[in-house]
Amino acid sequence: MSLVGSQAIVAAVRRFWWAVPIAGLLVWALILRGNLAETRAALSAERFAHQRSALNWQLATATALAADLQHRIAQERRQAEESRRIEDDYEARIADARARAAAVGLRGQAAAADQGSRGGAPVPGLSDPARGAGEAAGQDRLSAADALIATEQAIQLDALIDWIEAQARVAGER
Repeated sequence: MSLVGSQAIVAAVRRFWWAVPIAGLLVWALILRGNLAETRAALSAERFAHQRSALNWQLATATALAADLQHRIAQERRQAEESRRIEDDYEARIADARARAAAVGLRGQAAAADQGSRGGAPVPGLSDPARGAGEAAGQDRLSAADALIATEQAIQLDALIDWIEAQARVAGER
């Protein structure tokens, strides 16, 4: 290459100096365009994964809420069953205590009427054995009415204790 050719190249570079940066920018833009397509594909895949994750989360939430509702309904049903069972037992025990108190009252009235008709010396009768913890209060300390009230209160407390234990047992189930 001769000196004239070299000078011509230098003169062209001085005159068209702006072409070199533009060519570099053009190459860089083409590279970015290729990366842009890959980036858009990755972004689309990420959006899809995010939507799928959100749907999975919503499904899991709905499933958990349904299971929780089902558990709560079953628990309330078991609590109601326990309450009914305890209430039936309580009512039966109260009715039994009242029937026994009425029977004792009738026996006491019959014994008082029988003592006056015999004419002989009264023979002390045997008392009924205590049938439960509530009846022990009636032995020689309380009147029949007070003994019945004490027995009913003891039965009420016993039923309340049973109810609390049953409710706690049901609430502890999972």
